Amino acid sequence: MINQEEIASLLDMSTVISAMEKAYALKVSGEAELFPLVCHEFSGEDSEFDIKSGSMDGAGVFGMKLVSAFYGNDAYGLPRLSGTILIFDRTTGMLKGMLDGTLITNMRTGAAGGVGVKYLARQDSEKVLVLGTGAQAMPLIKATMEVMPGIRKITVANVHTPGRAEAFAGEVKQNIPAGITVDFAEDMSSLELAVREADIILTATPSKEGLIKADWVRPGTHLSCIGSDMEGKQELELELTAGAKCFADDTKQVIAVGECEKAVKAGLLDPGDITEIGDVILNKHPGRRSDDEITMFDSTGIGLQDLMTASMIIDKAKELNIGTVLKI
Repeated sequence: MINQEEIASLLDMSTVISAMEKAYALKVSGEAELFPLVCHEFSGEDSEFDIKSGSMDGAGVFGMKLVSAFYGNDAYGLPRLSGTILIFDRTTGMLKGMLDGTLITNMRTGAAGGVGVKYLARQDSEKVLVLGTGAQAMPLIKATMEVMPGIRKITVANVHTPGRAEAFAGEVKQNIPAGITVDFAEDMSSLELAVREADIILTATPSKEGLIKADWVRPGTHLSCIGSDMEGKQELELELTAGAKCFADDTKQVIAVGECEKAVKAGLLDPGDITEIGDVILNKHPGRRSDDEITMFDSTGIGLQDLMTASMIIDKAKELNIGTVLKI
């Protein structure tokens, strides 16, 4: 059993990004399989429960992550997101490890957005906009900085809780190298201005309406969208999704619960035009085709990300004698 504090001592963003790349590559190579996703939104409450699971033959494990998001937990002094990951040996079926899933979820979600930036954004990108100031926003920023060293300006935005944007901008300044400008947008007008100048847009909100409009986004922009992970959620205007070159962690899942969902249902986006990011990583697809193309990575979050990261943590924990051995 490995707790959150122990996981923090074993994880760094570079390692998690590598885990994401390996998970995506194994998936498109047929060496990994996703099991059906379970998503439940509690009626009348701002809360949800998900089960993401799968098998990674290429890594010798299978397992699941059980995660809950209770947005009212601020009132109790508790984190909004909590979860547990169970990893089993693919050969014997025996339980290998039980891990706290909160930090892993935040880091792998941010790392996934960073993978989208690494393979799809213009290499001369300098200005980043982050829409959302929750737990996954900082990992998104750190992952982007890891893969795109030319970043010169970061703008953070929260149109639902304006005061949070300014406070979060202060947190960002303390977590990035000196010399990078940090700004904030606190309403739709300032958000529009930030979108119009951004080279990279990162979205991590629970929104159910398109906050970023198609005519705000300039040619050559890349968007990594991680907020839409349940039916009905939406962060981009449908015309923006339809007009972009769309990439996904899992095509079926993004059509069911991702940013692509509503555009596909409206007949504006053909599922056949969505490319899985693993194909780009393995050079089976070129990714961005020109500096003028708008690209969008729809990252709904798949169990394989958690399994790969958790498996790497278990191996490292054994090597360093970290964690607690339990008999169940």
